[in-house]
Amino acid sequence: MAEEPVPTVLIVAGQRLGKVDPLAAKYGIEHKCLVPLLGRPLIGYVFDAVDAAFPTAPIIVSINDPQALDNEPEARRFFDAGRLKVVTSANNLLESVFAATTDITYPLLVTTGDNVLMTPEALRGFHEYALHEDADCAAMFARKEDILAAHSEGQPRFWKFRDGEFSGCNTFWMKDASAMKVGEIFRGGGQFLKFPKRFIAAFGLLNLIGFQLNLFNVKRMLSRVSSRFGKKVVAQITDDGRHAIDVDNEFSHAVAERLLRAKGTPDLAA
Repeated sequence: MAEEPVPTVLIVAGQRLGKVDPLAAKYGIEHKCLVPLLGRPLIGYVFDAVDAAFPTAPIIVSINDPQALDNEPEARRFFDAGRLKVVTSANNLLESVFAATTDITYPLLVTTGDNVLMTPEALRGFHEYALHEDADCAAMFARKEDILAAHSEGQPRFWKFRDGEFSGCNTFWMKDASAMKVGEIFRGGGQFLKFPKRFIAAFGLLNLIGFQLNLFNVKRMLSRVSSRFGKKVVAQITDDGRHAIDVDNEFSHAVAERLLRAKGTPDLAA
């Protein structure tokens, strides 16, 4: 039996050029991924999950300032092991991914620097699921009921399909460089539930109509996306709603802190 490939892991931690993230500004720092949470920077929790899931995986961080992690203790062990590369982010998510992956070994697993509730088990399981499904691209989602069970206000927006309501977990997977074409979905900036024109540009008008009329279940919608791009796109539905809760603002920062405390995470600032 062939040995399971180890993914390259890309942690997207940039922000819009010329924009100051309000949460980072509150803490008087430049980069949101370095905002403290229980005495650690947000990205420290992501590093832990990635390292425990894939102890030998190369890690790339895409961030506005490529020197931002030079003096960050949470990053030192990965620099010392030769596993961590920091690259300059681009103007948007898609271009940042392209810029960070010009010379990597696939498959590629992508997550974000504020995904503090992601777990090693979830990352490993997601990678294994994508391989088992022989996917070209994969995305992780959580059901609305599981997210609300984790926190009643953990996520404000959901994708509504015939088989339920879902939210993304900001975690993606790509088999090889050719699968990056599916990333064109994010060319306009994502946030499709807020901006229908972006939905049309990414998925097409007929798919928007079908989505708004609640004609598709998740599997059917992804089948249509697969046909549009000529690549097999799949979704793994995690049963842990916490995976869909990242740190976007002061409120979600407080939610994440509450959930981390609930599972016994120590407060290093105490």
